[in-house]
Amino acid sequence: MKRFIVLLIAFQSIGVCFSQEVIDMAKFSVKYKYIFYPDSNRTTGVVVTDMILQVGRGISRFSQLTSVLSDSLYYFCPEDRTVFQKINDLYNAHGGHVFSRYNIYKNYPRKGDIYFLAHRGSEKLFSVLDNERIEWVLDTKSDTVILGFSCKKASTKFRGREYIAWYTSEIPINDGPYKFRGLPGLIVLIHDRQDLHRFEIAEVTENSVNTPIFIESDLSRYKELTPKEFVEVFYAENMNFLNRVKKGEIPVQLSKEDQIQLLKKFRSWNNFIEKF
Repeated sequence: MKRFIVLLIAFQSIGVCFSQEVIDMAKFSVKYKYIFYPDSNRTTGVVVTDMILQVGRGISRFSQLTSVLSDSLYYFCPEDRTVFQKINDLYNAHGGHVFSRYNIYKNYPRKGDIYFLAHRGSEKLFSVLDNERIEWVLDTKSDTVILGFSCKKASTKFRGREYIAWYTSEIPINDGPYKFRGLPGLIVLIHDRQDLHRFEIAEVTENSVNTPIFIESDLSRYKELTPKEFVEVFYAENMNFLNRVKKGEIPVQLSKEDQIQLLKKFRSWNNFIEKF
């Protein structure tokens, strides 16, 4: 059943094929492990997804590693007839969870903005322009070493959760995973106090060659929502998907018992990172 879920998620992800535009060149690429519980009661197990923060001269992008790789394939191999198979293989090998399937651009379209893009299948595209300021409380007396970097501690409240962050001034980038930014150095670790959502740095690379930061060329396709509206629509789309499976509109090659377990798991996914 696990392989079926990966294939299903991959199918929903790669059903969209839009032309790409280069909006900046990444000077740094920071890989994070996003470790989270889709179910707030922790009954369906932990999920680990590889995420990438690309930091450009003025713009950054945070998304799944698979999204960055597939965008590069689309952009650099437009005439390659095997590109869809390559992307399909990529998602089958590294398929991410629906809770981490988004693209977040900081300082886009204007400085200070956060532009959040997400899609469900090929038809439902959503955008959120978010510029809520994150207020940090610095704890300069607490320090530690993470991945060889000397780090200081900070805390904040954001969208229904309290977070603890560790940042390093040895990498002078006031950015981090997800929508988090504004500390005097790169955020290398951040988690909420219940440890339901956790971003851990895995690798930092200073790019020696031009590495494009892509965005879809035609953003007019996206329906604009507020952050709260997106979370409401997101959960509504999950229920819509479940109902379509139950009605047989989406074929599921599973036994009745496995299908019940699958639907039960999907229904328990109630713990998106933002709470309202």
